[in-house]
Amino acid sequence: MIEKNNKVKEQWNFIFKVFPLVDLPFNALAIYSSNHWQISLAIAIIIPIVASSILYFSEKKNFQPGYWILAINGLLFFPYMYYSGAQSPTWLTLINMTVGSFFMFQNYKIGQYFMSFLSIITGLFFYYMGSSLEYALMIIFVNLGFIILFNRAYVYMQMQQSKIEEKNTEIESKSKDITDSINYAKRIQYAVLPQEELIYKNIPSSFIFYKPKDIVSGDFFWYHELNKEEYILVCADCTGHGVPGAFMTVIGSSLLNQTVIDNKIYKPSAILLELDKQINFTLKQQENGNLTVQDGMDLTLIKVNKSKSELIITSAKRPIILIRDKEIQEYKGSKFSLGGMLTGDKDFEETIINYKKGDQLYMFTDGYVDQFGGEKEKKFSSKRLRELFLEINHLPIKKQKEMLANSINNWQGSLEQVDDILIIGIGF
Repeated sequence: MIEKNNKVKEQWNFIFKVFPLVDLPFNALAIYSSNHWQISLAIAIIIPIVASSILYFSEKKNFQPGYWILAINGLLFFPYMYYSGAQSPTWLTLINMTVGSFFMFQNYKIGQYFMSFLSIITGLFFYYMGSSLEYALMIIFVNLGFIILFNRAYVYMQMQQSKIEEKNTEIESKSKDITDSINYAKRIQYAVLPQEELIYKNIPSSFIFYKPKDIVSGDFFWYHELNKEEYILVCADCTGHGVPGAFMTVIGSSLLNQTVIDNKIYKPSAILLELDKQINFTLKQQENGNLTVQDGMDLTLIKVNKSKSELIITSAKRPIILIRDKEIQEYKGSKFSLGGMLTGDKDFEETIINYKKGDQLYMFTDGYVDQFGGEKEKKFSSKRLRELFLEINHLPIKKQKEMLANSINNWQGSLEQVDDILIIGIGF
């Protein structure tokens, strides 16, 4: 029903754009040369009013307007020709009616046959009014020629439209298949990631704000409880986003499982060195060739010992924020990423902190600070994020997550999200 109404609207818009271009010069010439110009003028005004009214009600009542327009205007057309006289070129209006007959019938052939019949009748009518046989035949053949020409153009146009619709249907089908596949990939990615509920259970004063740019994400978090007193938590940003980034997150999560759980490497700096080595090996980054993948990841890793109130930080190109007594302490990450082009030996330093009650720690990827928005459509910036952390760090942990979400949504507005976003907050 909606599709049909839209089609009627398209026809209506087309008719009102095209018909005046044909009507005005033909009718002006016909009225100028008419034997009774007043009557010709009146009928010339009535004809488009009738067509417009029928088109209007056809849209409201949802019926095909072609039969009604040509039936009523067809009756008005003959008095128009009769009072204008045999010397007035009123028959040229048939070209206008020909265009309408193709667009206002569901089956364009009906309009074609109707106008062919009307062209013959019109030629004979002019002959009856006193035109020469040659002039009457010219009217018939000119109109029939135009009908044939427009019929071929219309059929070609319909064929092209049909091809476009087929392509659109094919594109929509493929798009749906791709979207369905990515949505299923999202389920796989979330299955690989640790359950947020498990993290919240073991670290009650924590939140994870996770907002992929696309359906799947190039950011990921990882968690492992070493014992009742110790755990390791990772916030990582892989190269790219979407499907390529999601592949990297699966690789990164898998390699962390292998490094920490299987190989029992618990020293933070050693974990990053092993992870860097395994990424290079997995993606064959030691080799030269077109198929070599030089992607990698930036991440922050913390190891927490609750019994000692000890926090060990190590990082690959990502800072980490600790707020204590309303003051920010920022710990810069190593200048090295994990994976990518080999540039010699890499060094990942460890920072040991004795945390105290009330401290608040934040790990984050670059998606939040790189988001464009605001009145001037600039980046959110690291400075603004630090100020936001200072503003919210004293709030309940769930409220902090809510404030971060609201802040970036308001900043972004109607602009597109530029990258995946991940922020992890922990209160001690």
